Amino acid sequence: MYEESVIIKDWRNVDFSFGLIYPNNYKLGMSSYSIRLLYHLINSNERVVCERICLPEKIKFPASKDLSSIDRLRSIENKVLPKDFDILGFSVHYENDYRNILWILDKAHIPLDAKKRHDSYFRNIINYPLIIGGGPTVTSNPLPLSKVFDLFFIGDAEPNLNVFFDVFMDYKLKKINFQAFLNRVKNIEGIFIPALDNKTNRAVLKNLDESPTPQFQLLAKNDNTNKIFEENYFIEVNRGCPYQCKFCLSSFHNSPFRNKSYEEIIKSIEEGIKYSNFKKISLIGSCISSHPKFVEICEFIINKGKNFSIPSIRLEHITPKIIKIFEKNGVKTITIAPETGTESLRYDLGKRISNEKILQVLNQIKESKIKKVKFYFLVGLPNETDDDVLEIINLLKSIKKIGFTRNELKVNINPFVPKLNTPYGNKCHFYLSNNLSDLKMKLKTLEVALKNIVSIKFKNPKNIVNNARLQALISLGNRNVSELLLQYYFNGANMGALRRAEKDLNFSIDSYFQKVQDGYKPWII
Repeated sequence: MYEESVIIKDWRNVDFSFGLIYPNNYKLGMSSYSIRLLYHLINSNERVVCERICLPEKIKFPASKDLSSIDRLRSIENKVLPKDFDILGFSVHYENDYRNILWILDKAHIPLDAKKRHDSYFRNIINYPLIIGGGPTVTSNPLPLSKVFDLFFIGDAEPNLNVFFDVFMDYKLKKINFQAFLNRVKNIEGIFIPALDNKTNRAVLKNLDESPTPQFQLLAKNDNTNKIFEENYFIEVNRGCPYQCKFCLSSFHNSPFRNKSYEEIIKSIEEGIKYSNFKKISLIGSCISSHPKFVEICEFIINKGKNFSIPSIRLEHITPKIIKIFEKNGVKTITIAPETGTESLRYDLGKRISNEKILQVLNQIKESKIKKVKFYFLVGLPNETDDDVLEIINLLKSIKKIGFTRNELKVNINPFVPKLNTPYGNKCHFYLSNNLSDLKMKLKTLEVALKNIVSIKFKNPKNIVNNARLQALISLGNRNVSELLLQYYFNGANMGALRRAEKDLNFSIDSYFQKVQDGYKPWII
């Protein structure tokens, strides 16, 4: 495996260093547009060196029981240890990665308790890196990591990244002390400092054309057939989503919906082809097909001799013309998200798509060269009944009757996880202990009924539900949940560890969820 467009700077010629951390494995990190964009933005500043750090494979929780060498945790570019950076910045996208964040800091011998680090900053005894974070889950709710992180970027990073660096430079050069540094940073819109509990607004980049597509883009080349997107060239098409489905983070924490201009996208494609070696372009955005020039963008890429990929496409945007473009592009699988089997529940989510429309689109796909369809469904939604769950089965049976084989229909079914500050942000009814068995039974019912109809895999419904419950707790958590997560991590970061943490801290997850259901909001932006 080798990488293209890696930036390696001489540390002797920069003012400070930034360790950019994706708290999961390298393959997923290289499939993240945020990592590529931040790597480009930070390294574009001549005063700063930015190097990447990813989670090693096969780790054991907590890090104190992981006997592997600390050398596994060095940066990719210059093999620097995390504690030797001036700043460690985590790009946080999933609640599942929270325990990985704690492992990385723990393994690097950096105190997890921000207050302990702050004492050293004030007394100038040990210079630990400044620990900062950003990303969609942090913007939605930073409080579950508030005891660990020094500060958070809430919303888009582009408007305030260099402003922050200017203030940090004064601190690094000892022109100001740590308290003065925090007091100045708290005035930057979009930065939240847990120690000061300052009020902040979400930072928004109004014109997406001002977010540059990296010309010389990080690409990972390898012979492994199990590839995700690490060899693709990424171009952001839009940010946010115009449909505002009630469960969706992007609709509410990336608002307003913004398209990058057609001219800027075409320019980025041409520059990418000129400066990078790739076969496929990944178009990035929550609703790519809502771009007014979506068809023209796809046609331009094909005419340039390249292929494209998109995360998924709105059902109502699939037309015979779109299907023909996908055929020409060599698309083998199309991904759609009906979310539910019943129209009433789907409409309640904000997706006003009828079952008749779904079947109409699937008939068009079946008649095309695109032979595989991937579906996303949710269970445990507000107001969901057992009949709603059974209708997922009936809908998929109707789709199969169109003529698809079992292996041509791949289905992902996940428990609904409420996200704070969305319309469904307090809908955690199914995660109360008395209702967990109902949620597990819904998944088991679907697994048994669908296994001979479509391609579907459940590793273990019990584990899926328990993991989703933990995600919900993190998504909706407050500062007390931050302490709970630390105890959960130190006890081994598994379900038994979570129960032990609850007992040790006299914390009831059920009581907390009930409080949220009753209207409690720990974090409002």
